Amino acid sequence: MTLPSPRHPACALGAALLLAAAGAAEPPLATPEDLLRDARFRSAYAAALGPKAKLPWIARLSNSALLRAHRFESVDYQVASPCKPHDCAEHNLLLLYAPASGKVYGQLHERGQVTLLGAPGPALSQELGRLWKREFRSQ
Repeated sequence: MTLPSPRHPACALGAALLLAAAGAAEPPLATPEDLLRDARFRSAYAAALGPKAKLPWIARLSNSALLRAHRFESVDYQVASPCKPHDCAEHNLLLLYAPASGKVYGQLHERGQVTLLGAPGPALSQELGRLWKREFRSQ
């Protein structure tokens, strides 16, 4: 029996399938609830929120869509967009979590007042604003 050459299309396809299966072995966090079960996230999130952690909708990441991936300046983030029930337009948060470093950043809006969370640098602050506009003001 002759084995196909490593350059044979069947080998390339098999290798691609194995790599895809290996990548699928650890699914990314999909919901805000998944984040809240992660002790590393909870600790960084509480530190970034400071006294705002007492607000129930923020503490629970209420009304957020599923998490989505975002890459900025070579850092992979998970994005959450919670808002206050029945007052989403006036109370909302765009949140970035970098699982590799455990850092949390956010832009919180409360009736027109903006609070940056996690001490983002100038470039990341601008990116938070851009993402916030796309998320909450594109309708």
